[in-house]
Amino acid sequence: MIYNETTNNEPFKFKGIAKRTSQLSFITLLVSIGIAAYYLSLGLTVSSVMVGCFSIAVLIILLIQLTHVIDNVQPLMVTSICILLVVSSFVEGSNTGQYFYFFPVIVVIPIVVNYKESSYIELGSYFLLGLGSFFINFYVGHNIKPIEQIPADVAHRMLFTNASCAILLTLCFALAYIYYERKYIMALIAEKNRAIAERTKFLSTMGHELRTPLNGIIGAVNIFTDDHPEYTTNEYFQILKYCSNHMQQLVNDILDFNKIEAGKLNIHPIEINLKELLINSTLPFYNNIEQKNLQLKVEIDPQLDAVVMADDVRIIQVINNLLSNALKFTDEGHIRLNVTCKHSTPLTLIANFIVEDTGIGIDKADQQRIFDGFEQVYSENTRKYAGTGLGLNICLRLLSLMNGSLTLTSEKGKGSTFEFTLTFNRAQKSADKVVRSYNESEGLAGLNILVVEDNQINMTIARKMLTGYKAACIPAYNGKEALEILAQDANFNIILLDLEMPVMNGHEAIGQLKKLYPTIPVIAFTASLIDAEMLESLVKEGFEDCISKPFHPKQLFSQVKKYALQAQGVKSPDQHVSLR
Repeated sequence: MIYNETTNNEPFKFKGIAKRTSQLSFITLLVSIGIAAYYLSLGLTVSSVMVGCFSIAVLIILLIQLTHVIDNVQPLMVTSICILLVVSSFVEGSNTGQYFYFFPVIVVIPIVVNYKESSYIELGSYFLLGLGSFFINFYVGHNIKPIEQIPADVAHRMLFTNASCAILLTLCFALAYIYYERKYIMALIAEKNRAIAERTKFLSTMGHELRTPLNGIIGAVNIFTDDHPEYTTNEYFQILKYCSNHMQQLVNDILDFNKIEAGKLNIHPIEINLKELLINSTLPFYNNIEQKNLQLKVEIDPQLDAVVMADDVRIIQVINNLLSNALKFTDEGHIRLNVTCKHSTPLTLIANFIVEDTGIGIDKADQQRIFDGFEQVYSENTRKYAGTGLGLNICLRLLSLMNGSLTLTSEKGKGSTFEFTLTFNRAQKSADKVVRSYNESEGLAGLNILVVEDNQINMTIARKMLTGYKAACIPAYNGKEALEILAQDANFNIILLDLEMPVMNGHEAIGQLKKLYPTIPVIAFTASLIDAEMLESLVKEGFEDCISKPFHPKQLFSQVKKYALQAQGVKSPDQHVSLR
């Protein structure tokens, strides 16, 4: 339903059309009164009475509409105008040019008739009425003697007046048509933006609510894996692990797709070592590929061992989606990631990416469909593969934002090859190779960590992971409680602060924390889907970095270790902000 700018929330299609009709009817009333007075000044009594009667009819129609006796008065108005013009041909003949008024009549029909929802028959009947009346007027005016005898000089003056008024009315109604159409389009855009905003808010809230329990499930699975490695090969444990990771990917895909649709997803380049980024992007797939008895071939050009400006999160997302897709549809053979340097200059580097598999392949007739959102190709061989159908669409859109495109070469039964090319600007300053890992055997012994989290399950998971690394953890369940604990003892090496909490949330607490305890690093905990833009906003608020739920023990360890060392004055090997 489309709404206009009024605050009474009446539907646009009724309120807008009625308002248009009232405004244009009022203009018609003023013009008809002016013409009646002009005719009377010329001594044309019959013509003046005729136009005066029409003015009274228009006034009655306006009152009927304003008092809501009849809501749809458009047929009465158009019919009254056509009757006036036909009668005028009997009274005046054709020499006074009253037939010129059919031009504004034709123009006004699309304005006062809701042609966007009216049937073609209804809309056509208005035009047929106008066209039929024109022919009757023209025939009568040229073949039947007029009732009122009008001198030739007066007829010429009337012709000029009527022609001028008709042209002005046509111009006025044409401008009104443009104005109302623009207003209608703006209403459509506003409604679309409102719907997108509501959908974004809903999906963001639902995503947060889904990722919060997922953090408990995935966190518990990871802890159980570390405590009881002998159960990792258990069939039911594998099902639990697969389903939780799969659900996390589905939630992330839906949130990303919605953000892209809303035009709120942007590319945020940072300094990264391209070769290391690509190697790290494949690490999560080795276990799953080995379980399917497949071979993962990773071929990275040595020339890509360079520091460039790139959005590491989105590049990893594209590669992960393509590798996940290949893994899903490949049961035997291999999966290959091949990245080569096509061209290199002191300022830029062009890399060509290929993800190849020996899976079931895609029929040529279906190759375009798989890039559409929520589209999957169903056949006897693909029914067992679940998913939203968003992965490739997201890849396509992300690559478009990075000035790239995705091509597919595939043959049913012989596998698929996805290929894209990206151009990177080299970093202005030389940088050492990025090292993103710490030795877990060192643990976190000696560190005091304040964990601020209102969800009991997430608190349990975080504390279990951190104490497993020998860290000391103190819990707080909102920002106010955290400040009270710090007021008693501020001897903490790092603070993990959730963003969404009762009493005092993370956004409210960070200001006071940085003001009172500026030397203690604070890392944000959040179940929201983090991108570089949101991370930048968090850093401006005072956070050092963020950890997105669900999180892996190694990720938690790495972030805590990194910022705890920095706070102690030890140079961290990783000076690059990480979203992972």
